[in-house]
Amino acid sequence: MKKSSLLVISLLLTSSCRPVWLNTIDPPGPPEYQLGWEDGCDTGLGAEGEWYYKLMYGFKKRPEMAANDQYKQGWNEGFTFCRFSLDSSQTPGRWEDVGFGNGF
Repeated sequence: MKKSSLLVISLLLTSSCRPVWLNTIDPPGPPEYQLGWEDGCDTGLGAEGEWYYKLMYGFKKRPEMAANDQYKQGWNEGFTFCRFSLDSSQTPGRWEDVGFGNGF
């Protein structure tokens, strides 16, 4: 019983995290840029993802950072990167794309 409850708890805790490949990215730049990148990335995931991504991430843009150019640049780049990274990870591949011709 303890193992199953521990498994359920760990799955619930990790289900609200970003996709694994996005956790390995540490955007270079000043703290304002990094904050903008994180907020833009979350917004991009919410824009491109299924309903659960929209529920978890949504739209993030801090009004107090509206005049900061570093934040805006980081937000735009994070949004674009995460949105298209999620889109390419959800698109089913074809064997022709891998180089196997028409499959096996």
